[in-house]
Amino acid sequence: MVKGYKVFNSDWTCRDKQYTCPGKFEEEGDLKIYVHGMHFCQAAADCFNYYDFDNSNKVAEVIAYGKVITEGDRSCTDKLEIIRE
Repeated sequence: MVKGYKVFNSDWTCRDKQYTCPGKFEEEGDLKIYVHGMHFCQAAADCFNYYDFDNSNKVAEVIAYGKVITEGDRSCTDKLEIIRE
């Protein structure tokens, strides 16, 4: 289990996938940073290395279960739970 933070569009989408808060989500297939999986950062401030600040975006606390890979300040998982905004 790895705790972290994820940024979503104002409608709780990210990369054409619909999320809800709270909610649990899974993806199948091999994880690869920047390519496949649900991405998040373990420090909230790191999220803004990948997203411009926008008041309409949602920032949520998440927990990654299952497989997690990390490259630099970005992590990727196949099982993600959104805890709270």
